[in-house]
Amino acid sequence: MDKTIIYNTKKSLIAKNLGQALEHIRPLSEDRCYVGLHERIAKIRDDYHLMLDYLRQGYPDPSRSDVYLSLLRRLDRVTNEATLMMRALRDNRTGNYVSKAAQETQPFSAIVHQMEDFVSEVALLGLSEGDERERGKQLYQEHHTMMSSLFDRVSFSRQWHTDDREFFEQLILSPTTDSNDAALLVSAITLSSITYFDVHKYIALAHIFQGATEEPVRQRALVGWALTTTRTHALYLEVAPLVEEMTQNEETSRQLLELQTQLFFCINAERDQAEISRNIMPNLMKNKGFDITRHGIVEKEDDPMQDILDPEASDRAMEELEHSFERMSEMQRNGSDIYFGGFSQMKRYPFFYTLSNWFCPFYSAHPGLVATQEKLKGNRFLDTLMSNGPFCDSDKYSFALALATVIDKIPENMRSALNDGAALGPTMPAEQLQSPSNIRLMYLQDLYRFFRLSDFRNCFYNPFGGDDSLNALFLCNDILQHHIAENDLLRLGNFLLKRGHYAALNRLLEKSDIGESAKRDILAGYCQLHQGDHLEAMRQFGKALESEPTNKRALAGYGRAAMMTGHFAEAESAYSQLSLLFPENRNYALHHALSLIRNGKAAEATPLLYKLSYEHGDDAEITRVLAWCLLASLKPAQAQKEYDRLLSSGNAKAEDHLNVGYCHWVTGDITGAIGCFRQYLDLVGNDMQIAEELSKDKDTLMANGISEYELLMMADLMKEQ
Repeated sequence: MDKTIIYNTKKSLIAKNLGQALEHIRPLSEDRCYVGLHERIAKIRDDYHLMLDYLRQGYPDPSRSDVYLSLLRRLDRVTNEATLMMRALRDNRTGNYVSKAAQETQPFSAIVHQMEDFVSEVALLGLSEGDERERGKQLYQEHHTMMSSLFDRVSFSRQWHTDDREFFEQLILSPTTDSNDAALLVSAITLSSITYFDVHKYIALAHIFQGATEEPVRQRALVGWALTTTRTHALYLEVAPLVEEMTQNEETSRQLLELQTQLFFCINAERDQAEISRNIMPNLMKNKGFDITRHGIVEKEDDPMQDILDPEASDRAMEELEHSFERMSEMQRNGSDIYFGGFSQMKRYPFFYTLSNWFCPFYSAHPGLVATQEKLKGNRFLDTLMSNGPFCDSDKYSFALALATVIDKIPENMRSALNDGAALGPTMPAEQLQSPSNIRLMYLQDLYRFFRLSDFRNCFYNPFGGDDSLNALFLCNDILQHHIAENDLLRLGNFLLKRGHYAALNRLLEKSDIGESAKRDILAGYCQLHQGDHLEAMRQFGKALESEPTNKRALAGYGRAAMMTGHFAEAESAYSQLSLLFPENRNYALHHALSLIRNGKAAEATPLLYKLSYEHGDDAEITRVLAWCLLASLKPAQAQKEYDRLLSSGNAKAEDHLNVGYCHWVTGDITGAIGCFRQYLDLVGNDMQIAEELSKDKDTLMANGISEYELLMMADLMKEQ
């Protein structure tokens, strides 16, 4: 109920309908759970009624529009606080943190002194003589406790005022503030602002991005600012010029577009992990003739019989292993989160029961790493991990914590190897590791792990969530989309298409300022193809071809849509053009042949398929189409030879058993046909499906002499088997 009230109130605020918004929020002003807001709602209602009285009496008021807008803003801020209170009522964890944050009374001046004193004392530790180890541990522990408390206070804070914003901007941008502390506070502001929009936090994030000198702080601020986009920005006039200022900077605009694609790389983490598990790890596990050491891939002692039995096996194994590693490296270079699967199992250490630790930049003196530090005395591993580790901060902590549990079992020579950066596996060059793009990607991976794995995740709005992960598509929000160049939006569209994010692509096409063009029509066509509206897809591709008649993607999409809708002549025309334009493309030639067959021109397709079969003799798909073409050309005996070759190759599909059954049937071998049909049904597991398949292939079977009645009889006969 509360959620519906707040949603409807927000909807009216977006429409700038104050009277309707006040009606929608009225139930909250009568609910004891929201007693802290009653007076503020009543004051807004009274002020609005006063405005209405002035209007009724005919008094002119040149500031009427400004006052109306100010009331909308006041009610929006109240609604945002109601959202915070609603979450606190629904979730005990959130409620405890909200209550604790509201009761915090430590003055901001004391916070500044504590943070400045910490930096000074750390500097003095480095200059001190003698053993300051215990003093250092105590210093870092006290500071960590203070920062964790401040992180919670900001993350669950209510709506800020101007003085709050100015304080935190100055604190984070101050040269006397530790850069790790600054980065941590930016994350706290982000968590709060993306969950309950606060214009002052939104502005603060932009100012921090513009003013920070440390790249990790800048990138965290950019991520927070980009994700803090709502449809109520129009109520805050100061937002528009700020967005204009941010996006007019060419480098910032480029980074926003890159940030948008990186968000979807994070969302694909589990899909990429499945790819690694399915296609890469089996090769790594299979090739046990190699050891993976810090010096690279080293061969084990050869089996003396191996060279006799299979002299090329060793070379093949090495090539497969190197290919697997290269594939993983390529995925990582392209932005894929290749470590998510492994480290997702390592987030149950007590370390991660503290909210701030999910966002804390990695540093070796963190109090949570005391056990690891003790066991690695004299070893530079933590410093190496901090500077060269190819993981996000959250995973670095997982790695270090896991190491503490096994370090005692590691041989001495391997412990020594931990000093070598190569012990971490392949790493990027230092300049790439420290690039804005990589720093931002690592932070996004931290965010993704938090919202995917943390027990705290339900306390906040998930920027990776929503239907089909559409929360992540921040560039479609009104406040930003008008400032992104059309070509950049089209590039984003192609990225979403390539990565299979069709819902996001559809939203982009619906919401963004992308003008009519062949490129847009092609993207829309592929969206419709995926959604199953093949006729609309055909129309979209047709529009694209009107302006670009030789566009490869438009022709391919048009041909596919035409095949799906039964427009075989149009499909033949499209694939014929593609085959002429790209004669070396096997797929276009194969689809051209298939469209000829479906268009009743199997005789024309036969020579094309024999040519393809000669050039690609081991391609099962070509053999499959050729066999069907021969059957459609009334050459069942030749078709059966091709099907037999396919079945013996080990690449057969269920449909091949059905089709070879057709060959037996039309040549009079009923027993053989029934046996093949039974194999087909065993594979697909549906006795009723044989009737459907016979109906689909009726024209080809009847052309080969099978009557309509025999088709019905065969379906009944298979039911009795």
